[in-house]
Amino acid sequence: MPQSDEAIRVVQRQLEAYNARDLEAFLAVFDDDVQAVDAETGAQIATSAAELRPRYERRFQTAVHCELLGRLACGDTVVDRERISGLPGGEWADCMAVYTVKGGKIVRMQLLWKAGGSQ
Repeated sequence: MPQSDEAIRVVQRQLEAYNARDLEAFLAVFDDDVQAVDAETGAQIATSAAELRPRYERRFQTAVHCELLGRLACGDTVVDRERISGLPGGEWADCMAVYTVKGGKIVRMQLLWKAGGSQ
């Protein structure tokens, strides 16, 4: 199986769990030592799946939904272009996420996030 195919499957499972707001299924695709980074500032968002948990527990309390606008893959890297809706206050965001997948798990996630306003 080509490396990109596996990486795409892992990232797709993450997207489906996100849209189902299934926290356990969502976190299951991340490596225990995942590195999550703000792509614009380089700031660490989380250094483990355990650190991601509270962030997404809060996020999944809303009617959040990720619309996949486009996807590119090369080797173990997948880049998704997304629109996130259902954020608190009816807000939405424009997002680009870069995932690195190794051994069937996301080991690195870089997020570029721009608030879009109310829907």
